[in-house]
Amino acid sequence: MRHGSLLHAVTTAGLFLGFSLISDASAATADHALTVSVDDFKYRDTSSEPTDQTAVHEKRLRAFVTALRDDVTADRRFELVPSSCAPNCPTDGRALRDRLRAASQAGAQILIIGIVQKLSTLVQIARIAAIDTTAQRVMFRKYFQFRGDNDEAWQRAERFVSEEIRDRLLESRSQQ
Repeated sequence: MRHGSLLHAVTTAGLFLGFSLISDASAATADHALTVSVDDFKYRDTSSEPTDQTAVHEKRLRAFVTALRDDVTADRRFELVPSSCAPNCPTDGRALRDRLRAASQAGAQILIIGIVQKLSTLVQIARIAAIDTTAQRVMFRKYFQFRGDNDEAWQRAERFVSEEIRDRLLESRSQQ
């Protein structure tokens, strides 16, 4: 699978799926946990650094996604629905629509997809989209920039991204 496909899907999901907030058709009531599935993220290194860091980046990305899932699990306002497509989740076009349908059938109201891209020695961007699985519409998408390429930098980034995602999901839910 090409990394560019997910990048394209995340950056253009608003066009493909529509950009309005979800309808209340699949929204959880305030009394129930919001069901969320987090697909494995992709990684893309466009830094042109001479050292091949593929193995260390894959390890950090796995830790990032695992911690994100753990944060969702630990927050009682959410219920984690395991991703059924790991490690090669479909990322664009019809395949993404099929993935959304599969996530919905598994009980997930929201599917989180993303890619982390290393731009330079010190700068990385995480592109994240939260998609309503029933309406197949982007609830939100956001770019997070973080500095550093070591375990500590990745952990800080994950904590920030996780908090922001959960806050945005609850904000969207309360507006319904």
